[in-house]
Amino acid sequence: MSIPDLAAQILSKTGNEFSEDSARTIIIVGSKSVGKTNLMYSFLEKSDKPRETLVLEYSFGRKSSQKQGIEKTICHVWEYGGKLDMLRKVLDAIPLRGRSFYCVMIDLSKVKTIWNTLEICLQTIKESCINSMPELLIIGGKYDAFKNYDGNTKKIISTTLRSVSMIYNAHLIFYSNKEPQLMKKAKEMLYNIGFGNGIPLREKNTNSAKPLMIPKGLDNWDSIGVPMSNMEQVKLRHLSRIPSETEIKQKYKGLQQTHPEPVLDSMAALKYEELRNMESFDPSIDDYLMLLH
Repeated sequence: MSIPDLAAQILSKTGNEFSEDSARTIIIVGSKSVGKTNLMYSFLEKSDKPRETLVLEYSFGRKSSQKQGIEKTICHVWEYGGKLDMLRKVLDAIPLRGRSFYCVMIDLSKVKTIWNTLEICLQTIKESCINSMPELLIIGGKYDAFKNYDGNTKKIISTTLRSVSMIYNAHLIFYSNKEPQLMKKAKEMLYNIGFGNGIPLREKNTNSAKPLMIPKGLDNWDSIGVPMSNMEQVKLRHLSRIPSETEIKQKYKGLQQTHPEPVLDSMAALKYEELRNMESFDPSIDDYLMLLH
């Protein structure tokens, strides 16, 4: 049974057990291989080893209410790990239960891909949520690598992310699964929106020499050090300092001859090409997402 098919069954079952007031939905999108799955597993306290998310992953957690009543809170968590040009179809197909939160996680270690990923994700979320802009969280992943960059680069990236967070009224936090304190902060953030009072962040740090942590509404343009801006102005300012590029696929080296028989090398080469090309093979996303309904 596929993940969407199983998730649809779970949602149908839990929909009868939990009211909309006791349900939350968290949707995590963004850069590939940035730690989205690790963060989700940490939040839900899963003990098994995280697997790579190829398209869409569904999980859920339940917590008893602080009141000694029967009702529990259920948090539905969706993680998208596919191509960003298919994100709109995925977001439109995900069933929302209760209050919804969108997490956009970007790879801070790949500074030239930050703008492209951020712009596509935020614009797609905005187009998908026609009636009103949802609660947004921008998470800068792989801070353990980013912290070693020069001070000027860190300041440029921090200025851009703070500016975008101001425009979208989003919470902003830096994260690394290799730094326990940052893992703890991110886990607490997800717990607050998934099962708590819905307020992701309480602490604040705007110093670009340290991991940023800024709740929405607690930043201002004077503190950022730039004039009030719109997205186009932020984009021009950012790209004038850091050129943008999309994430580049890993290049594969040719398969070396390892068999005594040439025919075996030929067969191995064919199989190698078949497996290598699986990376660019996309099943019908429409058929895949139909199972969510």
